[in-house]
Amino acid sequence: MTIKNFRQGRLIIEDGSLPVPLQKIVTFSGATFTFTEGRTRSIVRDRGEIKEVTVGDQIPVSWSFAAQYEDKTSFRTVRDGVFDNQVDTILGLTPAVPNLNVPTTYDYEQNSLQVLSTDPIAGIASKQPIGVAPGADGEFSENLGANNVESVIVVPAADGFNVQTPLGDVDVDMTYDAVGRSTLDPASVASGACTGQINFFRLVLLIYDPCDPPSTTDLTQGTVVEQIVIDQAWLDEDGFSENEEANEITFSGQAIVDKVLITTVP
Repeated sequence: MTIKNFRQGRLIIEDGSLPVPLQKIVTFSGATFTFTEGRTRSIVRDRGEIKEVTVGDQIPVSWSFAAQYEDKTSFRTVRDGVFDNQVDTILGLTPAVPNLNVPTTYDYEQNSLQVLSTDPIAGIASKQPIGVAPGADGEFSENLGANNVESVIVVPAADGFNVQTPLGDVDVDMTYDAVGRSTLDPASVASGACTGQINFFRLVLLIYDPCDPPSTTDLTQGTVVEQIVIDQAWLDEDGFSENEEANEITFSGQAIVDKVLITTVP
């Protein structure tokens, strides 16, 4: 068993959307990361005497992570596969008429779709009830979703949404809580693995130089000294604690990979 304890760092949670995965990046403090790499051996005996030792069944890596966060939304990212505040530019719209069932880039959580505040139609945007076709410029609506494997009500990317833009406006910037087209980790896609009913994700932990720590507002600030990567991971347990100074979140799970990749960053 290996234990890593660090004061400040960042956790990157990625899904398996291709070609670009969704990412959730959170800054943490007071963290403890533990993983266990198990191995089995098959012992062949002849009348009680050991004759041969062979490699046994593959055992998944067990991991756990506990840290203090300022960002509570990371809890839902790991638990439910919800990546919040994703921006999606929708192109090729026909102005001044209802555009129905316009595909989105990702599946999105029901009741999370909004027009981005910087889009030209934001001032006239009016959200209609689910499934209602827009009848005027600026109106938009979601289509009806269904439960996914994490029991989150999701609108499939193929079903998209409905919108009507003004004359001359052929695109719109939307924002939503995306859950991705596929939470299957790309590494297992390459090896042809099948996930069944389990959604995988990738965890990347960035450990920083204590003299140059990360910032909660500037993702370019700080010097990374070590990176820990777990591919093809899944969640077994989660916990949340509301404290006076910070929220503590705990995650634990397993991963199909045989080894946890630890890299020293020069």
